[in-house]
Amino acid sequence: MKQYQVLIAEDDFRVAGIWKEFTEKDSNFSVVADVRNGEEALKILKENKIDLIIMDVYMPEMDGYQLLLELRKKETSIDVIAVTAAKETQMIQRFFRLGVIDYIIKPCVYERYKKALDRFLQINNAFQGEDFEQQTLDALILNETVSQSITRKLPKGMQQITMDRIISKFNENPFSQSAEELTKETGLSIATIQRYLRYLAKEKIIKKELTYGTQGRPEHKYSKM
Repeated sequence: MKQYQVLIAEDDFRVAGIWKEFTEKDSNFSVVADVRNGEEALKILKENKIDLIIMDVYMPEMDGYQLLLELRKKETSIDVIAVTAAKETQMIQRFFRLGVIDYIIKPCVYERYKKALDRFLQINNAFQGEDFEQQTLDALILNETVSQSITRKLPKGMQQITMDRIISKFNENPFSQSAEELTKETGLSIATIQRYLRYLAKEKIIKKELTYGTQGRPEHKYSKM
């Protein structure tokens, strides 16, 4: 499994510590360093291979917008997530025009932060394929997790048409569903459904939760990430 290298650019060291903790809850990410301004960030970039920068806008010496401009001038392949108190329309528009993955206005809770990291993973997983079909590209642009499954090579014995059939049920209903419910909806066998659900949960395309029914019997439920 590829582990993405992350740089945090945030002038408040306490906040940077929170973002580091949030980021490393996901084993897909490792924080290489945290710095207090854009100039320090550029120094780190000269010495390290960075995949993702979590940046504030308001920083001394060189702010987040200036740092992002430098990254784009150099045509780096580094992705950016902004987490900042800057909520001016013009600033947000500038960041999106420069291709940020996400823009989060402080204060930020873990659930919202995790969505930004998941979005980064979704996009990077989607671009592992050699080319795109329009359906796949539409799903990616519209932030549908179906794109993750379509573009990757499936394990031996799994069929793309079956995978798409199951994924479509989560696009129609993103809330908790059991294997038995999906069996009824798709007409597939329970063994087939369970095998595909295990794969989708392992790849973090859907999430699995253990719930208890009215009679106390434990049951796994699956929902869209």
